[in-house]
Amino acid sequence: MISKILVPVDGSTEAGGALDYAIFLAKTCGASLGTIHVIQPPTTWAVPPGWSPPTPPDNLVHDEHQTYRRMIQVIEANGKGILAKAEAKAKAAGLTVEKIMESGHPADRIVKAASDNGYDLIVMGSRGNSGIKEMLLGSVSHHVCQHAKCSVLIAR
Repeated sequence: MISKILVPVDGSTEAGGALDYAIFLAKTCGASLGTIHVIQPPTTWAVPPGWSPPTPPDNLVHDEHQTYRRMIQVIEANGKGILAKAEAKAKAAGLTVEKIMESGHPADRIVKAASDNGYDLIVMGSRGNSGIKEMLLGSVSHHVCQHAKCSVLIAR
C-alpha cells in the first residue's frame, strides 16, 4: 500500500510530468504527497577534476563573499518558487503537500529525505535540469533508484 509519495521538483518539464503522475497516484491511493527541491550551492557544481578557481586579490575577497551570499539567496528564492508552483498544482487537485527544501547533492538529499520522512514511493522524472553535471556525475534518477529504500517510479 502506498501512503506517502515524494516528488523531487526542479522546474523542468519532466519533473512537472512526474508531479502529475504523483498527484494521480495520491488521489487514487489516498496517499499524502510531499515535494522536495534540492538547491545546489555553487561549491557543489561540477568542475573538471583537478581544477580550482584562481585566488582573487585581497581587495576582492569581501565582494566575492557578498556575491556568493547573493547567489545563494537567488537560488533559494528560485527553489521556493518551484515548490510553491508544485503546491499550487496539487492544491488545485484537492491535495495538501509537505514541502521540503534541502541543500547539497540532489540524489543524496532525495534518498535521505525519503528515508527520514517515511515515504513509500518516490516519483521522479528521468531527466531534470542537471545538464552537463549529469554527464560528469551520473544521473540523479539512476542514483535514487540504486540507493532509495522505498520504491521509485520514473515518469517519462
